[in-house]
Amino acid sequence: MINRYKLSFTAVSLGLAESLIVANEYLTFRDWAATRDKVKSENLIQSRVQSSVQRVYQEIEPRLMDLSDDQLRFLVEEADVNEQKQILWYAICKRYEFIRDFAIEVLHERYNLLYTDIEEFDYNVFYNNKADWHLELRDLKQSTQTKIRTVLFRMLREADFLSEENRILPCSLSDAVIHQLSSDSPWSTSIFPAKLT
Repeated sequence: MINRYKLSFTAVSLGLAESLIVANEYLTFRDWAATRDKVKSENLIQSRVQSSVQRVYQEIEPRLMDLSDDQLRFLVEEADVNEQKQILWYAICKRYEFIRDFAIEVLHERYNLLYTDIEEFDYNVFYNNKADWHLELRDLKQSTQTKIRTVLFRMLREADFLSEENRILPCSLSDAVIHQLSSDSPWSTSIFPAKLT
């Protein structure tokens, strides 16, 4: 049986600043409930609206929970900004199979085949192919489909994998990032527009 795609990723895109705040607090407490209480009670995400804090936190926490303590420590204490973006992209792909499939089948594949861009057409082909197998995609309203596409492309831009003109921006994975990901998931380095030697 095919797993249903989780599609609840539209509250925040890459979320670099928010993720670093939450991850840093978690490394202090080593307890997600205490982290959640601190972030919300002190409005560390710095939103003017409490419901927005709740929405953003509910999106960020599960992504970070999918990372190991070593990966979180690397994210906060050692990684430069490019490495941080790559680790967060990995966390998103680990959490959301829909995004992971897109990263592997469209982003990484087009880069390897020497295509220079990703257009809305490429996304639509991917989406329609997946909808043949995932009823939850067929049932979405057009406005929701558009929002999912918009947030996904925003994530790619914030991760520096896609330009504003939808050109693919190759990335280089440091030895440190490869080390953090290689012992984890077999697909971990196939979600980037990068060639590994």
